Amino acid sequence: MAGEMRFEFAIQEPALAIAPVFLVLQKIKMPRAKLDVTRTFGDATLQWRGPDALGIPEQSALLALLSIAGQQTFSIDPNSAAGDKAKLLNQLSCEGPQSHVAVVIAQWRRIEIAAGYRSHSGKNITNIKLAVKRLAETTIWECRGGIQYESRLLSWIRGNDNGVIIALNRRATDAICGGQFIKISLDERNALPDESTKALHAYLSGSMRAGSTRRLIISKLQAHIWRGEVTGSSRRSREEKLRAGLSAIDQLPAWRCILLPRGQVDIRRINESTIERKTAENDRAPKRLGKRETAPVQLVTDAL
Repeated sequence: MAGEMRFEFAIQEPALAIAPVFLVLQKIKMPRAKLDVTRTFGDATLQWRGPDALGIPEQSALLALLSIAGQQTFSIDPNSAAGDKAKLLNQLSCEGPQSHVAVVIAQWRRIEIAAGYRSHSGKNITNIKLAVKRLAETTIWECRGGIQYESRLLSWIRGNDNGVIIALNRRATDAICGGQFIKISLDERNALPDESTKALHAYLSGSMRAGSTRRLIISKLQAHIWRGEVTGSSRRSREEKLRAGLSAIDQLPAWRCILLPRGQVDIRRINESTIERKTAENDRAPKRLGKRETAPVQLVTDAL
């Protein structure tokens, strides 16, 4: 299967897809702020906490792992876990109902490719390892029905030069195995020019279903891309980057973005069946800015 893998999309659990957990961070050498994001999703309140804020490289690494997991059939049964399986579960700090968790077994080079790096280098691998470490240090607190559960975002072992074994949390596992999910195109994401556009694409992919249209205020998209409020030239700079990002997303076959007066934009996520008609629409559109086909993963209990 390894040679046949194609990193076209990732299946992500919806809450993490739309919460502002992964944001564009400043490129300065100083300690990152702590991660602390709380959102209500359905009947659950979720809080993501960690010693380091998570940036777009961490998001790319996680989406790469989810893409690989969706093409593998490895899992851990908590009722019979021993050895490395037990170690992964212990590091994951799972609480709540006991169920299988999906496992990723991959070489670092494969994760590098899935994460969208266009060339191979030791620096890329180092950055991916740091990203996975930050993901493993992130804790999810879930409160449902007055009961609170705790879990790490992921756990890992054997992080050597050859590869890594990673266990995903149960929310991620449920999404991969047929529960509620968001499909994020890695083909689209990896074609985009910069971090802010990738962050915008991830948010829109998480909040818009295929065939839907939304009218949004461009300035209000900032909260999904960057940390904190800014004013003056910094705010204008962010809005310019958002407009450039919308222009880049508009060039993707499955998206249409149209600027409107008063800083608004109409965004349409196009069904695959209608993408072919977009070329004709492009000739007429004024002021342009531009499915899940796989069956649920059949997990096995003796993969490790």
